[in-house]
Amino acid sequence: MARDDISRGEAERLRRLDEAARVTRTFEVIADKGALWVWGDEDEILFTEDARRRTLLPIWPHATVARLENEGDVDGEHAIRIPADVFLRDWLPQLREDDADIAVFPVEEHNATVLTLDEFRARMTAALRMN
Repeated sequence: MARDDISRGEAERLRRLDEAARVTRTFEVIADKGALWVWGDEDEILFTEDARRRTLLPIWPHATVARLENEGDVDGEHAIRIPADVFLRDWLPQLREDDADIAVFPVEEHNATVLTLDEFRARMTAALRMN
């Protein structure tokens, strides 16, 4: 298990939390571990769309929950660790160019919440400051 990973049992427990609890836990874990997880392969990161056709980047607080959500979909895809500071500095400007929002901790295609990039930056900055 990677150093930022959790057991499958713990991941299943987190997946059963309600949306508000998943959001809270996501920001706590990212602030504590200094990283978040996305899904993709060596060439591309997974994006999704919601019912309103907004482009969304799904993020997870642990590799295990990302794997439980995506494993087996496409060969070669895996959880990718992104340091929080790199995400804020490098990824958010690119996501703005891509006109994408953030889907927090999706479970079975149900997002805990969808945040604009500004909302995500504010929540993440506050969480990092509190840690």
